[in-house]
Order: sequence, then structure tokens, then C-alpha cells
Amino acid sequence: NNLLCEANSEGLFITAFEGVLDLVTGEFTFVNAGHETPYIYKKSENKYSPHKVRPGFVLAGMEDMNFKGGTIMLNPGDKIFQYTDGVTEATNANNELYGMERLEKILTENDDKLQKQTQENEKLFEVKNIFPSYSVNLEYIKVKYKKAPVPKTIIKMSYHGM
Repeated sequence: NNLLCEANSEGLFITAFEGVLDLVTGEFTFVNAGHETPYIYKKSENKYSPHKVRPGFVLAGMEDMNFKGGTIMLNPGDKIFQYTDGVTEATNANNELYGMERLEKILTENDDKLQKQTQENEKLFEVKNIFPSYSVNLEYIKVKYKKAPVPKTIIKMSYHGM
């Protein structure tokens, strides 16, 4: 972060969500630097819900910042969905936000169709129909936890936005 601040004469910043998933235990340890709230799909509940995390401060915004992390325990079949703010902050002609509630509904109803990121997914999110005048930056990552056998295996997940 300090190096980013030193090289930041334009006053830009970066939001980031970094996490490590232990494939044996399902423990997902993360830190959020000003990024969006991740959605967690709990297989036992068959729905996505926002995981309330303190977003923390953005990267390159101020030197000597301390970033706090958190932990989520996942069970086999649970998923993490992280996204850019391009959808939730989209507004229509009446200045109405797309919002997190609509995102949660679309995720839950279309989870099986979101296996990979495609242009077709813009249709799932109904962005062009509801907000036709908005240019959307629709990028996301979805991770499904499948319990791994011992030895311990770890996956690192990084998601950055500007």
C-alpha cells in the first residue's frame, strides 16, 4: 500500500478483495480494501446472502494503513460471489439504483447459469432492460467449495478494481 501511495501522483485508488480458501477445512480468510460486499451461497439454505464485512480503506488512498481481515467457514457446496460495483451502482433514467437486493435475487434465481462469465450473463442480470442508458462493467468471480482430501491444499483468490 505504501508503494502504491508513493507512485500515486494522480490521486487514484484501488479497491481489492483478497482471500485464501483452505480446501480441506473450508476456512476462507480474507481482507477487504474498500471493495464490494461478497455474497455467500449457503447450500443448506439454497440462496445467496450478502456477507457483512467492513470494507476497510482503499489501496493507495493513505500511507501506513492497517487492513483488518475476516474469516468465513464454508461447507461443501457453498459458494463465494465477488463482483465489481458496475451493477449495484447502475442507475436508470429515474436515478434509481440497481442495488444489492436485485443482485441477491438474480444470483439466487440464476446461480446455475453463472458458471462462467459471458456476455449472455448481462441478460441474466437484466441490466440492459432495466438500465438501458448505463454502460455496465459486469465482472465477477464465483468460487464453489468442494472439500479436498488431505494433504492441505490452499487456493488464493484476488479481485481488484479501479
